[in-house]
Amino acid sequence: MRGIPLVGCLLVACGGKDTPPITPDAGLEGFQGTDIDCPGDPSCATPGDGVLRVGAAKRSYTPQNFETYTDENNDREWQNDEPFTDLNANGKFDGVWLFGGARAALGVKTDIEARALAFVQGDTTAVVLYIDSVGLIGGDIDTIRAHPMLSGLDIDHIIIGTTHAHDTPDTLGLWGPTVTATGRQQFVLDALYDASAAAVKEAVESARPATMVIASPKLLNDPSDPNSLTDDFNKDIRDPVIFDPTLTIARFVETGNSTTIGTLVNWANHPEASHFSDVDGSEITAHYVHWLREGIENGVLASESSYAGADLAGIGGVTVFAQGALGGQIGSLRGTHPKLPDGTPTTDVGHVFEQALGTNAAAIALEALAASGESVTDLPLAVKSAKYNARIDNTYFHVAFLIELLGPHELIGYDPDDPIEVGNLPWMPIRASFLQVGPLGMATAPGELHPELWVGGYDGSWSHGYPLFDPEKPNPPKFDEAPAPPYMRDLVLAHTGVRYPILAGCAEDYVGYVVPNYNYALDPQDPYLVEAEGDHYEEVYSLGPDVEQHVVHPILQLLMHRR
Repeated sequence: MRGIPLVGCLLVACGGKDTPPITPDAGLEGFQGTDIDCPGDPSCATPGDGVLRVGAAKRSYTPQNFETYTDENNDREWQNDEPFTDLNANGKFDGVWLFGGARAALGVKTDIEARALAFVQGDTTAVVLYIDSVGLIGGDIDTIRAHPMLSGLDIDHIIIGTTHAHDTPDTLGLWGPTVTATGRQQFVLDALYDASAAAVKEAVESARPATMVIASPKLLNDPSDPNSLTDDFNKDIRDPVIFDPTLTIARFVETGNSTTIGTLVNWANHPEASHFSDVDGSEITAHYVHWLREGIENGVLASESSYAGADLAGIGGVTVFAQGALGGQIGSLRGTHPKLPDGTPTTDVGHVFEQALGTNAAAIALEALAASGESVTDLPLAVKSAKYNARIDNTYFHVAFLIELLGPHELIGYDPDDPIEVGNLPWMPIRASFLQVGPLGMATAPGELHPELWVGGYDGSWSHGYPLFDPEKPNPPKFDEAPAPPYMRDLVLAHTGVRYPILAGCAEDYVGYVVPNYNYALDPQDPYLVEAEGDHYEEVYSLGPDVEQHVVHPILQLLMHRR
């Protein structure tokens, strides 16, 4: 991730480089109660006749006819002396910037989309909207919710998340042509806003009575052995090795026939592999997420995946993929080897790798629905949501907000006319939500949640055959300081009727990595500039040492809240 040298230049403006102490602020910190609680709030008073209606829709926001450049030195970064297609004749290169810094898209591999599932019951209307994007922060999310296209629809809440696909246009702003120039392009953002609102509108307006079929296989090398490793799909590449390989698929079928309205799929895995390819790294793509959705909707032939024992028919409808607890580098790099259609493994990261990964996951999902899917007709709907605040200790983030590198976000709890320093640090108002649809319970996290904060697993029970940690690495986890149960997953399951818990990551905001305190380490000399020794890359891109306390603890309280 580029941009670190910028921080060194502007440390004085941001109050120096000493690590701020832990200073809780009773006026800003913690859970303050829900501001959305349905059914029961005045706007969503009753469940009516109890019939669940579901709608689904999708819209592409793939950039069209955008400016590209000639990469004369083949370094995959645009230099200002390299020729470009000046389509708008303004003498300036208006590229579509991708994750990584100075990386402008040279083409399109797959569409990138906004996909929505609407749930309507009685007076309650809730929507899950996931967008192919590396991340969206509060101002963009507010813009979508306030879009004129949605006026008059009486939506109680829209849960908005991103798939975290890396080779999508830079919506955060961190990866523009230089370290001081944002990568956000207004023509891209406008298309994203409009596509998102149009998908939500159609989903709500098309809602009709539905039943559910749901299954939750684990993506293990050997499904019969929980300790058989997972590197045919993904793995955890930061100690401790704790992660949830569950893929949950919930199909919503129109009552009275077999027509699929929409499907919700949840799995934790970074969509990023082709970004690191030697040949496939400069094209816009949703990565494996595209192929997972395509396979579920349109089917998987036996010739397309070794996991399809026979040709598998697609279920149609609109598949919405919700990212999971992928913090701590849950992904398909560093030795992961998905199987190609003929059953041979590949480590050659690129589009073929990603197509195999997504198609294999789709085949397993379709097989699980057919073999063990639970049909459910009693589907009570509930949604609760709360705003709370998290302090920004990270100097890099201070600078990014100061120079408007990042997108818009409300900041509170400090004096913007004084230097940002200990005693005058900004806080981000953020949001978390819980949605229940019958036996499915979904909690959101506003960033890349480290999986142990979701499942626990400090005893190795969620390590799947991998060693829990390497004691020879510097700054190992301090397991004696790890949080005690109940964990987020436990509290989702504590809701009456919930049997299928999922974590919707990168949702409702984006605050970077949500690193647990027991395993948080900063470089003692240059915190947020240099990562500490051992497995501590994520701290550099987190809010600060109190990120668990400020971000996760209010979510736990939200999940314990009952009307």
